[in-house]
Amino acid sequence: MTKFMKILVLMIAFSFILCSCGETVEEIIPEYDFSVSDKTDLEGANMTIGWAGITGDTVFGFAPGTANADYALERKKNIEDSMNCKINVIYNNDILPVLETGVMSGAQTLDLVKHESYFLVVDIRAGYLSGLSQYLDVNNYEKYGTPNMLQSVMWKDDLYAVTPYAWPELLYSSPGHVITVNENFISRLGQTDPRDYVENGEWTWDLFEELLPVYTHEDNGNKVYAIKCHDAYFAMNMLLSNGVAVSEFKDGQVVCGAYTPEGIAALERARSIMLDTCADCFHPSQSAADPTEFYRGECVMYCAWAYELTRDINSIMFQMDNVALLPFPQGPNAKPGVYLSYHESLPNSIGIPFNAKDTASSALLLSALLEPFEDFPTKDSIIEYMTAQTFFDRRDTEVLANLTRNTEYGFFREGARGVIQSATETTTPISTLLESNQKVYDQIVEEFMTPHYQARVAVYGE
Repeated sequence: MTKFMKILVLMIAFSFILCSCGETVEEIIPEYDFSVSDKTDLEGANMTIGWAGITGDTVFGFAPGTANADYALERKKNIEDSMNCKINVIYNNDILPVLETGVMSGAQTLDLVKHESYFLVVDIRAGYLSGLSQYLDVNNYEKYGTPNMLQSVMWKDDLYAVTPYAWPELLYSSPGHVITVNENFISRLGQTDPRDYVENGEWTWDLFEELLPVYTHEDNGNKVYAIKCHDAYFAMNMLLSNGVAVSEFKDGQVVCGAYTPEGIAALERARSIMLDTCADCFHPSQSAADPTEFYRGECVMYCAWAYELTRDINSIMFQMDNVALLPFPQGPNAKPGVYLSYHESLPNSIGIPFNAKDTASSALLLSALLEPFEDFPTKDSIIEYMTAQTFFDRRDTEVLANLTRNTEYGFFREGARGVIQSATETTTPISTLLESNQKVYDQIVEEFMTPHYQARVAVYGE
């Protein structure tokens, strides 16, 4: 294939991406030579990392001026000194057009690219990133992330991004939802610290339903609701809290948890609590990823994405003075003490453009960058550090660690959540509703879930 034809094919694929609005894109088969080098001296190379954040200023994903940001900057300097290179970090939330332009022109300026998997997955499916399994020890889960966590950045036959799984704070930005609790209200109401319920194995659906009316109260003439929670988040987390995966791969087939008896029971209970027995306990604002009402004291609890806890100085742990973290309460089919979670996007997904200047060098940089910080070589040391620096109780940090170990990709972009969310919007029996959406879900399984799981088998084995 001539260089002109390569560029033409890439331009056509890129145009298709812009028009597809996240639908299936045609895969590109690149013809670049990705020979692996064993060098560790990068010979003065200028290495450019394109880093997109979620909101606000960032230093490798950390709030500027924090200890973690300092650790990351120290890591950058150490790599430059030890590997004989210069690292330039471009912080730009619109970094993907830079990646895509580099692909189309054949003159890639990025050596690594970081973005949320929600956006990066389109470029992965288009063939714009290099497969990583031949360059990195992807079985090093403690460094790069677990297969469950990385599910969204796998496609057909390889893994195309990893996450800073050994870095404090960023480690805990990906497990999905956690229930934040304003402990000041708990004290004023004379109620038991709900962390105790989790610790004692009493944090169940039944207790949760009992507490919602108790937590709903008047404060200086204003109604304080027990919880603010987006309806889809509530349904999805109730599904998981009954020990049911959104999806899993068994005997070569995708099994969708919502279509199991345990899943149907969870969705029925979610709808009963939210729309019937405790309807008055839910804040009328169900805006997603928006803790405004929690900050204003309009609700005792708030269902937060983990990245809302610490991503910048406007985040929950910077704004609140006494917050507890809880998993969703468990249903009768859950394994006691094992709390499942799901994520709709992996916030810190880092990959290598398939036409980076030298893919092997990019892989060396990525490997060195994501090593554990020297002061926190183990998960327990990270828990201790994050408890002292950020959270109010070790049990809070342990909740995040538990959820991180047991997170999975929820296939939100692909439409799986929409099917489950509809369970909270109608009185139609759940089984009937799911049956009516069977064809939609089957298409999601065929077009998206199966290729993601095929990649998982290809990279990690059965």
